[in-house]
Amino acid sequence: MSTSMHMPWYAKAVFVAGRPLVLVAALAMSVPGEIQMARAAGWHGWVAWLMPVCISAYAAAAAVIAEVRRRMALPGRATATIGAGAALGLALAAQVVAHLIEQNYMNTSAALVALVSAVPPLVVAHMLHMAATPAAEMTATTQIRQLEELVATMAAELADAFDREGRALVSRAHGVKNSYEELANDIDELVASADAMADELAGELAAAERAEPKPRRQGSARKAIPLTVVKQAVAAMQAEGEKITGPTLAGRLGCSERSGYRYLGEVQAA
Repeated sequence: MSTSMHMPWYAKAVFVAGRPLVLVAALAMSVPGEIQMARAAGWHGWVAWLMPVCISAYAAAAAVIAEVRRRMALPGRATATIGAGAALGLALAAQVVAHLIEQNYMNTSAALVALVSAVPPLVVAHMLHMAATPAAEMTATTQIRQLEELVATMAAELADAFDREGRALVSRAHGVKNSYEELANDIDELVASADAMADELAGELAAAERAEPKPRRQGSARKAIPLTVVKQAVAAMQAEGEKITGPTLAGRLGCSERSGYRYLGEVQAA
């Protein structure tokens, strides 16, 4: 399927009509300067109008002929290419010099007249040379050889492209691996630092615990109250009519409520 089938209509119109339109416009813009050059060299009347044909049209024709001979591998490629380059340089120089003369930046001279006068003979000579060069037809063997060379070149370029992409992928993979290894090393260092800080903090806490005296338990320094004393306290409370409970007994004996309940239980068991 051709590429033009995928193009919208306006793109097709530009593709088809744009190139010849630009070519015609460029040639038309070149005409006044080249006519002025011809008049400066001594041509007058309708003859001066032929100078654009000798310069611009000749440059376009030489460029096309050179490209066709290059693509078809025909004889005369080198001279056609040289002629196309010379024709383009001549057309460019003619435009520049013509506008410089028109804007009074320079005046005509004998050398300029001689160069402009030599243009028609040079164009005729080169066109005859390209016309006389035999356009040898390529045989089927030559076409097959050129096709094989083209396929081999494309295969080599494709292999080089795959090789470059493969090397780039391997390089990126190594870079990612190195980044992961550096990240793992950083994590290991952070874990080691955290472990060291934890050990240091645990040591400081242990030292603080050893330095701080432990509080003595309530009642651990007190001696146990004999059961006889407990019974006497209970009897006194009964005589006074006081309610005997663990807390009231503890208050009477001067001990903890827990001990009061324990002593009350011992008395009741006895």
